[in-house]
Amino acid sequence: MNFLKKNNSKFHSYSESLERGRKHYQLYIGFMNKKLSIVLGLFFLITSCELTDVLDNDPPNNLVSENVVQNQDDAKALLNGAYSRLVSRTSNAYYELIEEIPSTLTGSMSGFGFFGNSFKENDLRPGNGANNSFWITFYELINLSNITITLTGGLPDNEFTGNTKAEIIGEAHFLRAMATFDVLRYYGQFYDLNSNLGIILRTESANFVTRNKARNTVAECYIQIMSDLDFAIANAPDFSVTYRASKTAAKALKAKVLLFQGMYAEAATLAEEVINDGTRNLEGSFAAVFDNGLNSSEMILMNFRDENSEADQNNRKRFYRGRASTTSWFPMLMTGDPREASTYDGETVLKVNHEATFRPTYFMRLAEMYLIQAEGLAFSGADLATSKVPLDIIRNRAGIGDSPALTIDELKDDIFNEIARELAFENGSEWFASIRFDKAMTLKTEITSVNQYILPIPQNEINANGALTLADQNPGYE
Repeated sequence: MNFLKKNNSKFHSYSESLERGRKHYQLYIGFMNKKLSIVLGLFFLITSCELTDVLDNDPPNNLVSENVVQNQDDAKALLNGAYSRLVSRTSNAYYELIEEIPSTLTGSMSGFGFFGNSFKENDLRPGNGANNSFWITFYELINLSNITITLTGGLPDNEFTGNTKAEIIGEAHFLRAMATFDVLRYYGQFYDLNSNLGIILRTESANFVTRNKARNTVAECYIQIMSDLDFAIANAPDFSVTYRASKTAAKALKAKVLLFQGMYAEAATLAEEVINDGTRNLEGSFAAVFDNGLNSSEMILMNFRDENSEADQNNRKRFYRGRASTTSWFPMLMTGDPREASTYDGETVLKVNHEATFRPTYFMRLAEMYLIQAEGLAFSGADLATSKVPLDIIRNRAGIGDSPALTIDELKDDIFNEIARELAFENGSEWFASIRFDKAMTLKTEITSVNQYILPIPQNEINANGALTLADQNPGYE
């Protein structure tokens, strides 16, 4: 069966200089401005994930939003605060767990420390600490995006220059869509459009009034994600740097979301549009993708890291916990493939732990668009020759030649194998492909039920959210 992510006013004027990009980006990973600190303080007081006791009390009067968000610089600071969740120095959840958790679930990684054992065995409990952190960091990004959308939208247009207001709100819509999609595909039955077990949609800041919310249906979740992406496509800035949201990134993510919904022809068409728009280009070699890091011509969205990230004692990706599997299906698939040398060495993961580029996290790159196009074509009824074209571009870049597939079914196997070889350890690519291609239970004996395709709703969320009960837990985790 087939189963259907206060700065100066020049912040958006990025040059191609990596040094200038570093200085700008440090503004939102360092919380350099006093007003941003106040806004984020307000966010952490009103967020509803777990802070039940705090929410029983009114926030201090001096933290009301009207006092801290007054102009374009403040709006930029809010947006930068949202981006900070992708590179947070106090929580490694987003930038590291999106690599470790799904790769461990599918067996390409053997684990990532104490909390990783349950993921390795595909035997989670609602109280698992890493699972709880994972949930919280997604909703932190959603909440900060909501605050940015609401407060920026409420400012007078004459406080902004050019298209800055629309672009800020467009980027925030993209970030909300990405985080909502991630929550859905990890915690909701994303593979069943008719399921009632979606996730909790939050489109306004979580506070005393809005904290208690029931689960939405899967269909409602996809509608919200697509709406946010359409807004971002229309309003986000054009592509400028690899570590900011853009129209290109919104189109790329929309192609992926279409694929997850089983809208294969539409996904293939949009992926091809991203490929052909000239914004991004494939690197000449697989190794160059990761050797070039922030300057890679095929990166669509990644997080910013530089030498200061390495020096920061709180930045835990310097102590990368993920370990590549040496015994599963994955090393057998990679054996003899030229990409192996740039992907892992024994148990050491290389591509997302690349020391020379300071260990960045990759959310999307152009190679994935070729593979989405191939998958979309193959599953939408396109003929064998047409479906092979985008796949063979990636295979030939890797140095393994055209696909030998003689049937569509054989080609689908080749597409899955290429997703695993090309995108391993990148944002859950091989895990979700194993579900879409109905291979998860074949690849890993610990997976015996579709219930294991998603994670349990954290117990802390059920305890703190008055609209949830134990009956709202995902199947298999009651």
